[in-house]
Formats: sequence, structure tokens, C-alpha cells
Amino acid sequence: MTSESEYDNRRPTVTIKESYRFFTPLIFMAELHMLSHAIISAFLARMPNPEPILAAYSIAFYLHATLGSPVWACQFVAISFIKDRASTIRLLIFSSQTFLLVAWFWALIGLTPVGITFFVEIFGTSIDVAREAQLCILISTLIVPCVFFRSIAYALLMLNRRTTLVTLGTLIRLFGLFAILFVLQGQATGATIGMIALTGCIAIESIYATLAAFKYYLQLPSKKGVLPRYIELWRFGWPVILMQTAESGIAFTISFFLGQLPRPELAIAAFGVLDAMIRVLLGPLRNLTQAVQTLTKNEADTKVIGIFTIHLGIIFSFIMLMFHIDIFRNYVSKDIMGLSSSLASYIKPALLLTPILALSMTTAAFTRGQLLASRKTTAIALASIIRIVSVCLVGVGALMFYNANGAVVGIVALITAFSSETIILGGRVIYAVKVKGGLFN
Repeated sequence: MTSESEYDNRRPTVTIKESYRFFTPLIFMAELHMLSHAIISAFLARMPNPEPILAAYSIAFYLHATLGSPVWACQFVAISFIKDRASTIRLLIFSSQTFLLVAWFWALIGLTPVGITFFVEIFGTSIDVAREAQLCILISTLIVPCVFFRSIAYALLMLNRRTTLVTLGTLIRLFGLFAILFVLQGQATGATIGMIALTGCIAIESIYATLAAFKYYLQLPSKKGVLPRYIELWRFGWPVILMQTAESGIAFTISFFLGQLPRPELAIAAFGVLDAMIRVLLGPLRNLTQAVQTLTKNEADTKVIGIFTIHLGIIFSFIMLMFHIDIFRNYVSKDIMGLSSSLASYIKPALLLTPILALSMTTAAFTRGQLLASRKTTAIALASIIRIVSVCLVGVGALMFYNANGAVVGIVALITAFSSETIILGGRVIYAVKVKGGLFN
């Protein structure tokens, strides 16, 4: 019987054309996905007295993203382990297990006075902002069961290289968001409006994703080979969970240090809006890890995907260089995002650093995807810890400057995090190639 690794080695090498065909829909998917976050921020920014509203939503969103990291990581595990219907069901159960890791803390923050104290003491917010953030966290719990099914569904679609259907799901999510915000407009104000809209549009997307992937689920054999054991899923998955926690927790950690600056709500609000803009423009690079993981099956694929990654690094760095043009920068920050002149000026220095961020994100995504594809995930755990440590070092350094710009601190922290991750994971890839004779040996 031919083993899975032998089969992968005999597969035709992926081409640059196939890489673009697979990844291009994911570009639009990421843009639409992150655009939904930017739309919510822009919607909240147009409310009366927007700074505390944006601060409450930003803090709650980052905490929600961090707490949900074990669940968000399940799509990476699914891409590597879905082989048949039985393994798909097992991965759905595994997703539920990952939520149990953080459910207790989610309830503690969302349902008890500890949540108010947490936001006030950690982020330096007012009581009103803390109450609003706590309610947002409680609402965000409804997103988790939706993500269980969405992650499995999108993994199935990616494995079948139907990324166009993934993009369509995000488009449906965006239309759902517009409809929800249209209904909520003028009905109430506050950060909870943003979280209700986010929860609703993700639920709509998840229903579509499940229906779209069901056809490919039925095409799978009932059982093919040995079913992956839960301990095997956890052995592969725990570094991925740390990776996803670091990915989500970086913004949360940055917000913590911004909360210690002299004007914490301004710093947090500015970084929240800036981060939403970056998520729109550089969002596709967050999908590059999954693309590399899915398309790389052997050493020959690695070389082709490496060239493809260089293409993407150049393209997205050029896009971010556009912020050096005053007309473009002002149009995006003021006309599209609806920022005041003072807030737009506050984030300007940070926007000028974003081309470096694009390069660091590209290299980190490539090395991460290579190690996931070869199931060598241990180094990912170490790199994830180093990412958070790097952000903390930048944050501590920022506290030494009384007039530190919160947006600049945030961007420098992001660049440092992705660069340190690239160094560690790149070293692991080079070690496997030079010393062990290849990543897939």
C-alpha cells in the first residue's frame, strides 16, 4: 500500500499559475473579511463621542480574538487531518474541546464583576467603557459555535481548491453586515452595536459555509485508514493554538501597554482604527499561511511557493508605500474611515512604517506555512512565545517616553513580532533542509 507521504512526493509540483489561482480568491476573501471589521469601526466612529465607544469595542474585540484563538486554530488542524467523514466528525469534536480551554475565563470576564475590574485595571479605562466592553465580550460568545462549523467547512473547500466558494462566503457575510447595520442605524449607540453586527454577519457566513462544503463532505469516504487519535490532534494542534493565540493576542497585548500611556483611550482608539485599516490592506497575508500549508506537499513545491511568496511581498509592500502620498493617505483616513483631522494626523507616522510591516508579515507567513505542511510544529510554539515577548519589550520601551505615539508603538510592536518569528521559524526550516535532508523527511 502506498503511504500518504509517498503519494505526496509523486504528486505534480505546484506551479506559480496554480498558486495565484488558489490564492487570488483568498485575497478578495481577506479584503472582504477585514473590510467588515473596518466598516464596523467606521460605523462606530460616526457616533457621538466616538473615542470611548471605539475604545470599548477595540478592547473587547481583541480580547474576544485572543480568547477564541484555540477555536480559530482548528482550521489549520483540519487542513492537515481531514481524510474522510470520520476524521471530519472527530475534528468537530476536537474544536469543542479547544473551547473548553478558555470557556471558564470567558464566563469570568463576561458575567462577573471581575470583568469590570479587569478592564479598568489592565487597560486604564473608565467604568462606563469597562461595562460596555464586558457586554461586548458576553455577546461575542455566540460567535464560537458558528466558527466550529465554519472552520471545518472552509478547510474542506480549501482542500478541494474551491477558494472561490470561500470568497463568496465572505461576500455574503459583508452583505449581511450591511443589512444588520442598516437595521441598527439610529436605533441605539455604543460598542455593543458593533459586536452584535459582527456576531450576526459571522453567523450568516457560517451557515453558508456549512451548506457549501456539505457536498464535499459527502464525497469523502466513510473511513480511510486509521482515524487520527485525539492525542495526535493535540500534539499537532497545541503549537498551532499558541500561534493563533499570539496572532490574536499581539493586538491585545499592545492595547494593554497603550492603556498605560498618558492618554490611554486616544492611544487605544487610534491603534484600533489603524489596525482595522491594516487588516483590510494586508489581510490577504494572513491567509498566506493556509495557502502555503495547503499547496506545499513536497520539497519541489517549497521552491515554487517561495518564489510566489516573494511576488506577494513586493506587491503588498508597494500597496503600503501608497500611504507616503498625502492625497491617498488623507482620502483613506478621513473620507473612507471618517476620522477627524486630529486623529488622522495622530496615525500618520505609523502609516508610513507599514511597508516594513508588509514584508515581515509575508516572510513569517511563508515559514509558518512550511512547518505546518511538514507537520513540524514545535518551533511554532517557541516563535509564538517570542512574538509576545517582543511586543512586551516594545511596550515597556514605549512607557519610557511620556509623549509616545500609540499608533507608532503599535506598528513597531507588530513589525518586531513578525520579524522575530521569521528568524526563529526560518532557522528551523534551514536546519531541516541543511541538516536533516529536507522538510518532508
